[in-house]
Amino acid sequence: MSVLTIADSFYIGVLDLAAATAWYSEKLGLQKVPLKMDDAEGCVTLGFSKSDQTSITLGPRVPTDGRTQMLYASKASKARDALSSRGVIVGEIKMDRQGTHFFEMRDLEDNGIEVSEEP
Repeated sequence: MSVLTIADSFYIGVLDLAAATAWYSEKLGLQKVPLKMDDAEGCVTLGFSKSDQTSITLGPRVPTDGRTQMLYASKASKARDALSSRGVIVGEIKMDRQGTHFFEMRDLEDNGIEVSEEP
């Protein structure tokens, strides 16, 4: 079982789909699930299980609005340690104004993802 959950389905644009798919599978423990996007050509959808209601879709890089994507963890420190041990670039654990612990991580193409303790 993963130390992470997907907060809400989201899209990440990548340059090398095969390398990104392998990275997300190896580093985060995601697996391919049935495509859920309307225009799925050139995309791969990943989840922690085939029955997940939320997913991450990888596909061609497109201009973004700069929005940071989010994953949840029951314990930020446990998730950070697990990801760091797999070679993921992770930041320090911080606390927001509401007292929620979180950290930022980067994928192999430098896309930013925030990992936050579940509300």
